[in-house]
Amino acid sequence: MANILVIDDDAFFREFLARLLAAEGHKTVRAATMAEAATRAGAEDFDLIFLDVRLPDGSGLDLLPRLRALPSEPEVVIITGAGDPDGAELAILSGAWDYIEKKASQEALRLACLRALRFREKKQDSLPVRRAGIIGSGPVMERTLRQMGRAARSQANVLLFGETGTGKELFARAIHENSPRSGADCVVVDCAGLTESIMARELFGHRRGAFTGASGDTPGLLARAHGGTLFLDEVSELSLEMQKGFLRLLESHTYRPLGENREIPVDFRLVCASNRDLWDMVAAGTFREDLFYRIRAVTIRLPPLRDILDELPELAEHHLTRICRTAKLPLKTLAPELLDLFAQYHWPGNVRELAHVLDALVAGAPLEPELLPSHLPRDLRVHFVRSRVARGQREYEDSKPPAQALPEAGDPAGRPATLEWNAYKHAAQARVERAYLETLARASAGDVRAAMNLSGLSQSRLYGLLRKHGLRLGP
Repeated sequence: MANILVIDDDAFFREFLARLLAAEGHKTVRAATMAEAATRAGAEDFDLIFLDVRLPDGSGLDLLPRLRALPSEPEVVIITGAGDPDGAELAILSGAWDYIEKKASQEALRLACLRALRFREKKQDSLPVRRAGIIGSGPVMERTLRQMGRAARSQANVLLFGETGTGKELFARAIHENSPRSGADCVVVDCAGLTESIMARELFGHRRGAFTGASGDTPGLLARAHGGTLFLDEVSELSLEMQKGFLRLLESHTYRPLGENREIPVDFRLVCASNRDLWDMVAAGTFREDLFYRIRAVTIRLPPLRDILDELPELAEHHLTRICRTAKLPLKTLAPELLDLFAQYHWPGNVRELAHVLDALVAGAPLEPELLPSHLPRDLRVHFVRSRVARGQREYEDSKPPAQALPEAGDPAGRPATLEWNAYKHAAQARVERAYLETLARASAGDVRAAMNLSGLSQSRLYGLLRKHGLRLGP
């Protein structure tokens, strides 16, 4: 959905075009004069502007350079009722994206809008993006970064959705750094640690004498966020009462410090993050629907690490280098077998968990140039190997053909070797034991101790089963 400004003194055509664009899913704002257009354009960001040439208080072409210079850099389509080749040429030379006459068909007007917006999207995608510490160059991350870049260059409220450890605060800061507000502060509010009793003092600040101990004026977080970005981390943790307060703040963009008797205007761009599905919370009545629609003008879903495992070596190298430099240790590499172990893990804690694991590896082998699975603390190693066994078992189960029903006694072609119960049961148990031992051998990489930890079998029982089936753990 784009935000489009229609500037035309012809009330009938202005309403007709606005409704046509609204039917395509866009938000439209109307203006009838240059003065009104200048006010509207300064109040919010627009992606596209339809501009009439002949306006009551001047020529739309005189307004064109000011519109093109707006922070959101909207595309401008000149539209007029009179064919004017010279005016069309001047409009294009002045930076208008296109020139179209009012007598054009509805389809031509739709196409002019569609092409201008596509051009704008491609232009924004080609602009460089400051990553602010975001690592990854695969297709999923590149797509997420392009979406982040487009959101950053607008003034729309952004909702970041992702599991714990996916880098929501990194993306919030990147949105701020790539926005026109990057010269001001990005202020983080931890909603999980915010209570109703301290919300007013932390956010709004207070005046001298507002309460016992208030010996001077203290600005709140909103004063720091003025002109910049306000980031509400884990917004799903706000109580319904606090949600009501934030909704009022977003509607009025004013606040009153404790001890103050007047409202103070504040200008900030809002970015929110959540690891819970807010729509489910709306349905359950634990999150306000009106606030939900306010904060999710743009929604960016951050991928979990298990969905971008092709990025794992690059992420691991980045964090390993950071850890070694912080500890003033020589740089290290990760052995291929360790990366293979990492690639088979589910990573419920995502990149944050990866960083903690690398911290533990470096702490366990500070002088080793190459880190191996054996350098993992024992509890972590067992944790990883158990995960690999479970994954291997799932893959084995998924690859098996569906179980077939026993053939009827009169079907000699598919009849098993025996239908005597004990013999059939023992044969089936032997097949299961062998398949399990083969999976265990792969998961433990031939390590007897790891196989015992994973299986819970004693050494004598494990060796007995291996001898029974003619198998061995090692090569």
